[in-house]
Parts: sequence; structure tokens; C-alpha cells
Amino acid sequence: MDKSVKTIARPAASRSLREAIRNARLEEAERLDRSADRRDGEIARLELLKAELETVFAELPDHDDRFNLVLVPSRPARLWIDLFTYAAIDDASGAYRFVRNSENGRRTLFSATNVADIADRITRYIAKEFVRRERQEVAPDEAGRPARLEGEAAPSRAGMGVVIGAFAIGILTGAVGLLVTVLLTAP
Repeated sequence: MDKSVKTIARPAASRSLREAIRNARLEEAERLDRSADRRDGEIARLELLKAELETVFAELPDHDDRFNLVLVPSRPARLWIDLFTYAAIDDASGAYRFVRNSENGRRTLFSATNVADIADRITRYIAKEFVRRERQEVAPDEAGRPARLEGEAAPSRAGMGVVIGAFAIGILTGAVGLLVTVLLTAP
């Protein structure tokens, strides 16, 4: 009776740590293969989108560095359009997502399953941002004067007086320091 209780309580060869570790490793390898295949698929799809957008980016002026088409193979992979916006593949649906980061969080601007649709939407976004920046550069400021363009120096009002005052203080400080040095080193 004692022998049958042991057999029922613990069947022979049903528990093996080696076998459990082997099975866990196989499951992990399969999961990693699926994950790698999905990631490779995301990167390949984003490369197709990048190829669609390269002609648009080639038309941008050389001096305009706001937009930069960069594919970053992070997790998730992202195709950056500018500093705040990127395209990625949605894990759940597999659709392209055009996302904008802001201080309020991420916001999906557009989602599509077709490369042409998302490329058209991104092209329109770039055009609108380009026009918005042009409008900001020529918009009048509060006093009714045109706003300064990038690289243009700000008008100086009291700047010259501050420079002359700092120069005079520097000369006086140097002269006093020289006089003190001569007096202390003289026999």
C-alpha cells in the first residue's frame, strides 16, 4: 500500500528540471524568432515608406534643416520626419501610424495601411509646416515691424554704453592692479 501511494503522488520521470529548462529555452527561442521576424517586417515596411518620401525630401531647400528623414531601428522602429513627428507600425493592426510628440504626450495624426496614403499625408504635413514657418518669419511683431529673420542681429539700444562702461572699468582695474604691484615690489 505504501508503494502505490508513492507512485500516485509522484509519477516516475514526470518532473525533470533539465527537460523544463530545455522546453523553456525552446519557447523563448520561438518567441524571439517571432519578435525578430515582426521587427524585421516593421523595418522593411518603414524602408518602403522612406523610399516613397525621399523624392519629397530631395525637393526641400538646402538651408532648411527642420526636416530629416531618418530610420531608427529602435523598438518600435521609427521613421523620423522632423524633431517631433515620426512614422511607426502599429503592433495591433499593422497599420502605418503618423505620430507627433508634444508636451501633452503622443498624438496619432494619421493612420493608414497603404504606403501611398501615409506618404501623401506626410507630404502634406511637411508642406503645411513649411508654409507655417514662412508665415512666422515675415509676421509683424507687436510694434508693427516685420519680425527678424533667422540670423539677423537684434537692434541695439543701450548695448554700446554697456560695452564702453565695461571697457572703462577694465582699464581702471588693470591700472590699480599695476600700481599696487609696483608699490609692493619696490624696495
